[in-house]
Amino acid sequence: MRIIRFAADGASKSLEVLADTGNPCALIVATDVLGRFNLGVTPGLSTNFRPLDGGWLRVQIPEINFDEDLLAYGSNAVAEAAQASHGDFEGLAGLPLLRMMEFGGDRDEFWIRAASSE
Repeated sequence: MRIIRFAADGASKSLEVLADTGNPCALIVATDVLGRFNLGVTPGLSTNFRPLDGGWLRVQIPEINFDEDLLAYGSNAVAEAAQASHGDFEGLAGLPLLRMMEFGGDRDEFWIRAASSE
């Protein structure tokens, strides 16, 4: 899922992340990415991947007009596990983020868009 452009202080970074519906965190990225683009510190979490650092990231997906501040976490172990699945992945998009979108398709096409506010 090519999704994320993080923005802070005029800087941005695009990442590809693995969609993981079993992940209860909206987004998990490498700790240096969280540190670079963090908008505010929040408590971390203790997980089977060791502790996760907490923070807020401005997540933008221009192709679907998605632009939100999300509670996110930083973990090099999680980013490395995603990258082991495919070398382009740099993190995980979890169910809270995926629920902010609508997606569907069939064997011929796939579509994704920001969820309507209705």
